[in-house]
Amino acid sequence: MLRYPHARRPISAGLRTGFLVLALIAAACTSSDATEDTAEPTASIETTVAAPAETTTKLPPGPEVGPVAAPVRHPATARPIYFVMPDRFENGDPTNDTGGIDGGPLDHGFLPTDRGFHHGGDLAGLTARLDYLEGLGVGAIWITPPFTNRAVQGNGTIEGSSSGYHGYWQIDWDRVDPHLGTEAEMQAFIAAAHDRDLEVYFDVVINHTGDVISFAEDSYVYYSTSARPFRDADGVEFDPADVAGAPDFPELDPAVSFAYTPTFASPDLAEAKSPAWLNDVTLYHNRGDSTFQGESSIHGDFFGLDDLFTEHPRVVEGMTQLHGDLIERYGIDGFRIDTMKHVNIEFWEHFAPAIRARAAELGDDDFFFFGEIVGSDPILQSAHTNLGVPATLDFIVDAALERYVGGSGQGAVLAQAFDDDDWFTDADNNASMQVTTFGNHDHGRMGYLVDRANPGASEDELLIRMRLGFDLLFLVRGQPVVYYGDEQGFVGTGGDQLARQSMFRSVTPEYVDDDNVGSDETPADDNFDTDHPLYTHVASLTELRRQHPTFVTGAMIVHETPGPTFGFSRIDRDERVEYLVVTNANESLGVPTRLTALSRDTTFESVAGVGVAIDPVTTDAAGEVLIEVPPLSAVVLRATTPLPIAPEPPTISIVRPDDGGLVPTERYRIEARVEGARYAEVTFAYSVDGAAPVVIGTDDNPPYRVYWNNAHLPGGTDIEIIATVEDGSGRWVADRTTATIGDR
Repeated sequence: MLRYPHARRPISAGLRTGFLVLALIAAACTSSDATEDTAEPTASIETTVAAPAETTTKLPPGPEVGPVAAPVRHPATARPIYFVMPDRFENGDPTNDTGGIDGGPLDHGFLPTDRGFHHGGDLAGLTARLDYLEGLGVGAIWITPPFTNRAVQGNGTIEGSSSGYHGYWQIDWDRVDPHLGTEAEMQAFIAAAHDRDLEVYFDVVINHTGDVISFAEDSYVYYSTSARPFRDADGVEFDPADVAGAPDFPELDPAVSFAYTPTFASPDLAEAKSPAWLNDVTLYHNRGDSTFQGESSIHGDFFGLDDLFTEHPRVVEGMTQLHGDLIERYGIDGFRIDTMKHVNIEFWEHFAPAIRARAAELGDDDFFFFGEIVGSDPILQSAHTNLGVPATLDFIVDAALERYVGGSGQGAVLAQAFDDDDWFTDADNNASMQVTTFGNHDHGRMGYLVDRANPGASEDELLIRMRLGFDLLFLVRGQPVVYYGDEQGFVGTGGDQLARQSMFRSVTPEYVDDDNVGSDETPADDNFDTDHPLYTHVASLTELRRQHPTFVTGAMIVHETPGPTFGFSRIDRDERVEYLVVTNANESLGVPTRLTALSRDTTFESVAGVGVAIDPVTTDAAGEVLIEVPPLSAVVLRATTPLPIAPEPPTISIVRPDDGGLVPTERYRIEARVEGARYAEVTFAYSVDGAAPVVIGTDDNPPYRVYWNNAHLPGGTDIEIIATVEDGSGRWVADRTTATIGDR
């Protein structure tokens, strides 16, 4: 039996093919619906109807209602992720510390006294510590990019240089970075992880490679395409967006096609990359360093790294083939995709379905990948999941957790973050698949973010706040990530290099001065303490999710709660037992919290092993209940009986758009109202000219809505929209409305 059983409702096989352009999304946001309206598949989606737990018969939907689809869940969500930078985890083989490269630190990159150089951690060390990770209870290991980097980049001085210890400067995808070990050690690590039922995710970089290309002009200031347009080999101007991925993409000439003339500082660099096609300088944008504004966010070099011309079909084909080959070569289970938002969205439109198809051909129908799109904009985040990328890193919730647990925010901060979830609802995605974090290797650790928000706080208070942070990370919807060392109370003093301490004994001055939260240890010690209060706390939370899979599969319904409290229910559609979670971010006051549960006249009891245990509470006939939540605590309760089946059928009405109304934007909010307090699922669908309805998505928490990507439909198209509600009563009820696609 698998330690992490797959969710009962697999992802739909349908893949979207609708064309989406970020410029059009931005334009849509300037309409009257800009704050809310800016996805749905163009292909027909196969749907299923699942019988609820407490009914013996259920008639399938008839023609008077629309198609019914279960809310989407992905089996990966059952596997909490441990994010680790191998160089900073454990040194299992000191003989590879210099990567077999002669010379000094500026040649091989090994200098453990400097936070910007290699410290010696490797695959052998990671493999040796798998028992530690298994004891923590995580289900997947995400490792930073493991293939060969340029060993050192910089100005030729220690102070002005750093090494590729982090992995994000890859130049050779055919060879494991020798600082980390050998091909055989990589295969052994993956096999050993799989033997423990731990999946392995590779961090991959598609936006750029290590810095090898120089410019003959010896300048790296970004030039816009209006100032220096792209030109084909004959000197004719073109816009890459007009021909992205096209087979007739213009021929390019390094001497005339780019803002700068690409060259190499030394002849050996001309063949430094592998596969060999990566050495073709015309497959890079060659426009100078990104300012991270406007077009430079896509076309500019990311801090000087060589920015791939991801509109070029050779790059699209090459990167898709390369990453499909990694799945076959290593049998890995997923990717985390670095700097995703800096790649044109047409690339992902091809890459995402191709990778899912390649993995399926290799026997993995559940291959999981998620992208890094820094920022809290749900429109930009969901634009990528609408194209078939299963998930993104949930920086929306990350930012809200930082504010709430840090104590400077109210429960409304978290409520607003989860109110954005419907942007991710479509026929084969929803927010339950988002990868949730609280701090990371770039922004800073959880301990640092909490400490920064509470200057002068005692270590005891920081420990309690971190426990609360982990509670929320594991109890809300999504797939939680533990950043290595956070479970040992690492704090750090900032982001980037200041958040990348070694788990094994450090000799880096900026690290050894740190005090770990929850123990007397510092990074100057080995930090693999399985009795550390945060390690044991995380282990209890991973065990909780195994014992109570509703926290993996269940809908999340946010309740209105006062001040520093945040309350929500989790309900699995099959088990139909309501869990109540209420947290309090106030450091000194217990807060009596009144909320309205879905379970009426029902007793709730504390769930063992998590939060603060309280006496049982009972909801009244309206579902109201008063819960006392101690300071900086979580209360987790479970109903003693399942939700009853409502004796009367549900009622539903589409409240947006109005009947006969206009759909003015390419991302448009469709919303329905279900009357009465009950657990319900609403499937939205549309039909053109009486054709079979196509599922847009299924929402399992109020307000019931989807943000529909209708970019594939021409202006003037008349459509019918159907919303069908299912509440477990054995009856489906639908409402219909008509609308016309506007000239967007």
